[in-house]
Order: sequence, then C-alpha cells, then structure tokens
Amino acid sequence: MDNPELASDATAIVVLGEFDPLLVTPRWLRQMDLIGAEDYESYEVELISSKASVVNFGSIQIKVVPGTLEVNTEAVSDVEAARDLAAGILLSGGTSSISAMGINRTVHFSVPFEDWHAIGDALAPKEVWNGVLHLPGMMSVGLMGARDDGYSGSINVNVQPSAAIRPGVFISINDHYTLTHADPVTQRFGPAPPEQTDLDRSPDKVTVATKIMTEGFSASRGRSQSIIDRVAALGDSTGGSQ
Repeated sequence: MDNPELASDATAIVVLGEFDPLLVTPRWLRQMDLIGAEDYESYEVELISSKASVVNFGSIQIKVVPGTLEVNTEAVSDVEAARDLAAGILLSGGTSSISAMGINRTVHFSVPFEDWHAIGDALAPKEVWNGVLHLPGMMSVGLMGARDDGYSGSINVNVQPSAAIRPGVFISINDHYTLTHADPVTQRFGPAPPEQTDLDRSPDKVTVATKIMTEGFSASRGRSQSIIDRVAALGDSTGGSQ
C-alpha cells in the first residue's frame, strides 16, 4: 500500500536560538508586516509571558520560549504560509543568533490489519526474538540518515503504531539542520559527532536557515513524502505480528 490517505498531517518549523517571548507578539508581527490586518484582528492568545508565548492565527500556531521558536500547522494548505512566517521572524530581527533548525512532519494513516502487521514485521523482524519473547510486536523504530545536500545535520525518522487510529501507523520525520555546510557523508556513522549535539549559536546561521526555508523547503517536503510512501509500501498484506 503506497500513497496512503493521511488522517492527519502536521508540519512544524522549529528553530533553536535566542528568542524573547515578549518580542514575538501579534503587535510586533503586524508591525513587521508578517501578518495581515485580518490575522491581527482575529488572533487568539493562549499565553504571553516572559517564559513562553503561544498565539494562534487560524490553523497556524506560534510558540516562543527563550530557547526555541516553533511555527506549526495541521492544515496542508497553510504549510507554506507557516514556513514564510518562520522565515520572516528570523529575517525581521526576531533573534540575534540561532544554532539549529528542524523542518518536522508527523502523520497518522489507517491501514488494514494485515498491512499493519506487515509494516511492523518489515521494520522489526521477529525472528531474532525466537525463544526469547512470545509473540513480539513492534512498539517504536527509529532511524537516522546522513544528509547528502551539502548541509550538516541528519534526517531522523520514528515509526510507531498509531495511538490515534487503530489499526494505523504514526510516522515522525525530523529534517534536522545544524546550519553549517558539510561534505556528504560517505560511510555509515557511529555515535552522533559533537557538532550534532553541542551546537554553537551564531548570527550567520540565520542566513543559512532562511536560505534553506526558501530554497530547500520543497525538497524537504518531498523527502518526507518519500519516507511516508516507503513505510506505507511495506504493507503487503502478508500478515505477521506488529
């Protein structure tokens, strides 16, 4: 089963850096011309404080804490608008320096029971557990792929049985950038290198992040869709045990 019909499809642009929850407010967004008059008149505030702010503009939500900016939406039609808003905040002085960025996507989709088992068996073969576990079943599988696009970072994928749809599949894709340039990796890697876990903040990374969002966003979306389709295609109705 490929090209699954998605029951939910959420996108989040997450940027790590220096952010002030009291700066990135609806008033500031309007002053910077990042939202229109209609959005400014209809926004909903969940919280605005020095520790965190959460504001909704229709299907788009902005979350700001001192170390993180997140712009997310569950509406596919607003994905590019969310991307534009995140890039606009960076370009308009919403931060002085950043360290990393993720273009993240999470989906749920329904599958027939036999396909649900087949996906679990393909991702987590059960033969290795013979004699150790009785009727083993996959709970979560995580993979990390190296970047091959000239940037440092990784593509992180997690697949689980869906808790929202039964039987169904949940996939989380974290397209992670550490916002420096790097040659493509040619060998399978070991533990995450220091630059993946101990990230420096820099004003220069703002330029890299906005370039990725404007020039590499479609590629990121295409990559995530290929991952979703690949997982779905594992459901071949052969049966087994998830």
